[in-house]
Amino acid sequence: MPVDAFSVAPSQVAGAPPQAPGAPSSGTFPQPGAPQPGAPQLGAPQTAAPVQASLPAGQVRGQIRFMPVIGAPVNAVTPLSRQLAAEARNRGLAIISASAPGGEHVLKGYFSADNFDGKTTVFYVWDVLDSAGNRLHRIQGQESTQGGAGDPWASIPAELMERIAARSMADYAAWRGL
Repeated sequence: MPVDAFSVAPSQVAGAPPQAPGAPSSGTFPQPGAPQPGAPQLGAPQTAAPVQASLPAGQVRGQIRFMPVIGAPVNAVTPLSRQLAAEARNRGLAIISASAPGGEHVLKGYFSADNFDGKTTVFYVWDVLDSAGNRLHRIQGQESTQGGAGDPWASIPAELMERIAARSMADYAAWRGL
């Protein structure tokens, strides 16, 4: 069942059972709408031209696709998207449109945030899928910052989302052996 933005509880994300590397998942995921302009297909679905992180010829070590992130608002997804694109490019990975065929892996992200003990924590999970939608690997973690009451996303700085992007791509690259 698809999860709407803002409806993922920390226990659903951080406590999700890990998937062994190389083990297929039991299902596939629906393909969301068109890509978000100016980012590697991470925000809310919109109708726009596909975006691709470009690399000099001969330096591409792989192609990946990002599905729209579930659970995080646009103000959090924007710095995440930019940093993911930069990290992918630095590792020789080209980002292709979510709606384009091909690519070695599809990354589908689930995010939630919560306030507790004076901190705001972002919980994240990336499912690494093959082109048929089978889960091959799971990347998960959490990052915290000083927080307050109210909407937890309101106290998340861009730097925290950039750290999540850097760590996520480092974990993906390590899994791939890049």
